[in-house]
Amino acid sequence: MRRGPVVLGIDASLTSMGLVAVPASWDLDWTKVEHVSIGAALTKLATERQRIERMQSLAIDVRVWAVRVGATHVWIEDLPTGRAFNIPQLAELRGFIRSELMRECRLFVGRANQSSARKLFLGKLPQKDRKAAVVAALDCMTDVFGSNDEKDAFVSATNWGLHELGAPCIALPAPEPVKKPRKKAA
Repeated sequence: MRRGPVVLGIDASLTSMGLVAVPASWDLDWTKVEHVSIGAALTKLATERQRIERMQSLAIDVRVWAVRVGATHVWIEDLPTGRAFNIPQLAELRGFIRSELMRECRLFVGRANQSSARKLFLGKLPQKDRKAAVVAALDCMTDVFGSNDEKDAFVSATNWGLHELGAPCIALPAPEPVKKPRKKAA
């Protein structure tokens, strides 16, 4: 029994990964949203073999969850730019996930640019604390998510994927610019 397209969004992380699945026919009904956080911590003394095994295990967990929710389209949050830590490991993890989903499920994994996805959702990007603005906006809409990783997965990947498919998504209007009062001439 086919339910139609289901978009899976992934906020990939080495310690706590957010996964959010939404059917394209959700019509902004939050009860149709499925979400989970998965992760596997390692000590700083972990060997390279243990690091690779963790990435393989996380990729398999993502695949199993993708199959469980019936994902037909997948978007993963693209790598952050600027001064971020663990970029090589995050890139490797994304490679493991993309390979696992393609090899085992024949699912192509698109990349969602964080800034573009957040701008779509918020209407305009704030100068600072963009992730906090996303979390605050979602908190005003729903309490369905269990973690900020799941909220980020929804905004930075799932909502973007829905938008790309032409399905209902959240796209807030840009706020009106604040007009500064003019000083009266003396």
